[in-house]
Amino acid sequence: MDRTPERSQAAGRHRELPPGLGDILPEAAAGLFSLRERLLGVLAAWGYRPLLPPLLEYADVFARALADPAEEVSFHKLLDRATGHILAIRPDFTPQVARAAATRFTDAALPLRLCYEGPVVRHVPAQRGRSRQLHQVGAELLGVVDPEADAETIALVIECLRAAGLSEFKVDVGQVEFFKGILGGAELPAETGERLKDCVARKDVSELGRLLEGVRLSDAKKRLLAELPLLAGGVEVLERASALVESDHSRSALENLAKVVHFVERYGLADALTVDLGELRGVDYHTGVIYEAFVHHLGSPLCKGGRYDGLVAGFGTDLPATGFSLDLATVMEAQRIEGTREGASRAEGALIVALEPDRSGAVALARRLRGAGVRAARELVDRPLDDSLVHAREQGFRWMVALGTEGNGGGGALIVHVVTGERETAPVEGIVRRLAGEE
Repeated sequence: MDRTPERSQAAGRHRELPPGLGDILPEAAAGLFSLRERLLGVLAAWGYRPLLPPLLEYADVFARALADPAEEVSFHKLLDRATGHILAIRPDFTPQVARAAATRFTDAALPLRLCYEGPVVRHVPAQRGRSRQLHQVGAELLGVVDPEADAETIALVIECLRAAGLSEFKVDVGQVEFFKGILGGAELPAETGERLKDCVARKDVSELGRLLEGVRLSDAKKRLLAELPLLAGGVEVLERASALVESDHSRSALENLAKVVHFVERYGLADALTVDLGELRGVDYHTGVIYEAFVHHLGSPLCKGGRYDGLVAGFGTDLPATGFSLDLATVMEAQRIEGTREGASRAEGALIVALEPDRSGAVALARRLRGAGVRAARELVDRPLDDSLVHAREQGFRWMVALGTEGNGGGGALIVHVVTGERETAPVEGIVRRLAGEE
């Protein structure tokens, strides 16, 4: 028998998962499903319609959304044996929504409000302790350039997070065109521009100061760049930046951001905002306001979003757009920290046990309970009643109902509270009404 190390290792892999991937077990999955439905309900209430793009697309669809072609290594690719073309597993919903908007909604009245939910899969170099598969809910608003549109998506993020039970979060907003205006017309070497951008994004004030000493820029622009990492805080940051701004492009970006903040204030949600003009995420991809939502003690953002007016044009239709995606796993971790995951693991429903040879009564009771909207399952293993109670607890039931001579207590059924162990007998009709919340 061949027992080479290679064969032994391969034989064991069927019991393992690749790095960066994991099973979501029942309790967590139930919480994820509940959160997903809650968020989709908020999006629907704001007029967003669901779109379900495929898990696989031609890799070119996703490549169009990359600011740097080198980022294509984040895709998981495969050869389509039917066409010979390269496919990619979805790493991001936004390019798919952009492709659909450009090709499926050519005659639609604007704006388009579309939402989505599902997994995305990304390659993470050396894993870095991060998951390769994320579950997202998101929304895109396409076809209008207006500060109110950006404000709507920001307000929607806030409403979604509050619907998830969160309160200790902030939505950090910036404007990438503000930075672009500072360097506009400076004719700096590309490498120097990248180094400046990196220093600002990392808020490395010391390194930024050293770099600015040898850069050919006006003194006003140098002062603004040196201050840029510090232009973060409340909405008063906008006034501080206005006193420093030099270029018309940057001033226009600042005025745009001020209007967006104003509209969020009209929604009564400005208390959730912070402003960070040194936030440069996706500066080569985004074309205006950008934002992320954070909570204390979590390094990963709950949400990322922003304006991307150039993407849809790559698919043949010039549509401005803005939108966001929420990372459900991170939102659930924030719920855990805040202690707001009520209902995610709540025991409910009943396990129905037949203690008599004729199981028809137990089957009928389970059907009646389901018909009344109560979660109900049949005990399919013949075992002692106390063991069935343990099984009911493990499966997340609140009640166990036993029918038959051992448990009927004189003509009714035995109903046991799974957590407390309290027992009583009651007529079947009364049990149905009780579990359905009618008495």
